[in-house]
Amino acid sequence: MGLFRYHHNLETGRSNFDNICTTHEYEEDIATVKNAISAGLSVCSGGIIGLGETMEQRIEMAFTLRELDVDSVPINILNPIEGTPLFNTQPLAPVEILLTIAIFRFILPDKDIKLCGGKEKNLRQLLPLAIVAGCNSLMTGNYLTTLGRDSRDDLEMIGDLGFYADTGE
Repeated sequence: MGLFRYHHNLETGRSNFDNICTTHEYEEDIATVKNAISAGLSVCSGGIIGLGETMEQRIEMAFTLRELDVDSVPINILNPIEGTPLFNTQPLAPVEILLTIAIFRFILPDKDIKLCGGKEKNLRQLLPLAIVAGCNSLMTGNYLTTLGRDSRDDLEMIGDLGFYADTGE
């Protein structure tokens, strides 16, 4: 029917998963990704950083994604929303986010690293450096629970960095 890619995030590293998700086991997420791959689908799988995890746990997630051989790796950055369990979580410093992106690029050199939700609020004026650090794909526009940037701003940023945007047109 034309389906070519399946999206299923791991959310965080295995050693941090029980602190974040109580509805199912980490192995269920791993099995879902493996089943999609065995069905011949391209898989998009990543997670959210800034959930209170350590850098080691982020690296753990990156190595799991490498072992699974997913094609696209979305990196979301926690944007705490009032009334949610992680509302009082200390935001990551922009430089730590950039370092995380660079580490993911090093561990996953041939994968699509997609910077997604929370990029505007958390990286602020350093957002263009995320592309320099190693992300080669952006989710633009609004997200499920928060507003994002206008896509034209992202296209302008990409051009200002000397790159071009493949918009699929």
